Amino acid sequence: MNRRRFLFLIFLGFIAYFVVIARLFYLQIVRGKHYKELAQRNYVRRRVIYPQRGDILDRNGERLAYDVPRYMLLLDHQKLQYSADLKDVIENLKDLFGVELDYESIRKRKAIEPIILTELKSQEDIDKFYNHSYKLPGVFINILPTRYYPYGDMCAHTVGYVSYPDESLLKKYGSRIGPQSLVGMFAIERAFDDDLLGRIGTEEVMVNAVGRITGKLGYTEPEKGKTIVTTIDVRVQKIAYEVFRESGHKAGGVLILDARTGEVLCLLSYPTFDPNNISQLWQQYNEDKLRPLFNRVTHAKYPPASVIKPALGMALLEKGVSSRESVLCRGSFELGNREFFCWHRSGHGWVNLHEAIKDSCDVYFYQNGYYKLGPREMERFLRQFSYGEKIPFDLPLSSGFIPTPEWKRNRLREPWYGGDTVNMSIGQGFMKSTLFEQTLMMMAIANNGVIYRPLLIKEKRDAQGNVIWRATKSVYKLVRAKPEHFAMVREALRDVVRAGTATTANSKIVEIAGKTGTAQVSAISARRKHLPYHLRDHAWFVGFAPYRDPIFVIGVLVEHGGSGGSAAAPIARKILERIYMEGIHKEL
Repeated sequence: MNRRRFLFLIFLGFIAYFVVIARLFYLQIVRGKHYKELAQRNYVRRRVIYPQRGDILDRNGERLAYDVPRYMLLLDHQKLQYSADLKDVIENLKDLFGVELDYESIRKRKAIEPIILTELKSQEDIDKFYNHSYKLPGVFINILPTRYYPYGDMCAHTVGYVSYPDESLLKKYGSRIGPQSLVGMFAIERAFDDDLLGRIGTEEVMVNAVGRITGKLGYTEPEKGKTIVTTIDVRVQKIAYEVFRESGHKAGGVLILDARTGEVLCLLSYPTFDPNNISQLWQQYNEDKLRPLFNRVTHAKYPPASVIKPALGMALLEKGVSSRESVLCRGSFELGNREFFCWHRSGHGWVNLHEAIKDSCDVYFYQNGYYKLGPREMERFLRQFSYGEKIPFDLPLSSGFIPTPEWKRNRLREPWYGGDTVNMSIGQGFMKSTLFEQTLMMMAIANNGVIYRPLLIKEKRDAQGNVIWRATKSVYKLVRAKPEHFAMVREALRDVVRAGTATTANSKIVEIAGKTGTAQVSAISARRKHLPYHLRDHAWFVGFAPYRDPIFVIGVLVEHGGSGGSAAAPIARKILERIYMEGIHKEL
């Protein structure tokens, strides 16, 4: 062999050597991770272990929401992509569990997550899987949590509901959750989702050819979410729910606060929904004209009507109007060429502030609202009582609206008329309020001007049950006025119930004080009976009990209920009476 041929062979050998080295480098270094995953796919499976979502409790430790396990049958479709018996597996799933799958869609599927097939609801189903697992390569069992609400629709607008995360939530929470995690979608479940979620765990297991686990390779413990303890007393919530349902009214809300702390004891919006079956009934709820998914306590706005008269009565007293100063009510109030009618068309005669609140005389407030207060003073005093303000709360709250001359000029391009002031003085016209605002106003009357920040969340606890955060009582607003003026208005509110417009709220069991309101919906609603439902007036009753040492502040709204005295006041009385008959007031 000559020297040239020898060198050529050496050169070829070096090239072949470098080609082999380069290929090995590519396979083991550049693509090593990929091929390692492909190899491991044949015998290692990474399973996501979903944690329990945190419990939601009432103030006494009663569970309002918690997780229960579900045994789910899943399909590792990526393993089947490399299996020759894909069609056999599909056929076996149909025969054994009634699960029908499309061969082509699975074969072309690119998503890496396993496919949920069905729930194994009994031990018999679980045994069936293991007895036939040799026929089902790529199929396995995983435990997934499901949310359970033991009180169903009774607490739905307070507790909320959960669903599976979309892409935005998967991105937001990152490694904390997986595609089958339950995330909050409404009320407490949504507002405190970050606390309730917990963190997923993982487990790497070795499996044999038919998917049976033969050993564990790695494990990361899942973390249960925090427990949320609410201020709700589920017994009070149950009473309010049953009383409102038995009243026969179609829609409304009940809010009950502890007058001494601001804690929410009951938050009921009606009609309600079943959070345990929200996905199955979603279309039905959305098509329901009564809007059961809408929270009327936190977001609905209505004219406050005569419920604001105690607040305006305080404004008049603070402006120097004597409680003995009387106004003649002949059934209407004339302003220019317009006539504004009192609800009592034959008139109340001579009435002072006490009688005007007791009998809800519109003419008294027409005259004093127009001549003694005016729109700006009414706005100033009403905001002190929380109307039109952004109320701090643990759930999102809508704010009511107080019209002003500036607003009307800028928004409607119209001047402010005297009639606007007259309407505003009885809570009509452009003014809107929420059940929260009305109830907090009454808290101020009951507490000599103190409005506590409303509280829904009492504590947060870690997975071991240790308290890691506790709410504290705090003053939200302080209405600065003379104590004797508050006493005068409270006495009038007691007489509203004893002998005024709310005698249907009078009880022999508990002394109740409060104010009715009838919010006009249409111009004809005050003059005609037997109107269609959507044209009927809204009914209010807001009060406190017991009269001499208030514990409860209660607000009741009956949507299209007619008058406050006939619709809302009896509901408030029945709720408070049952609270006392069951002895709940003693515990509080």
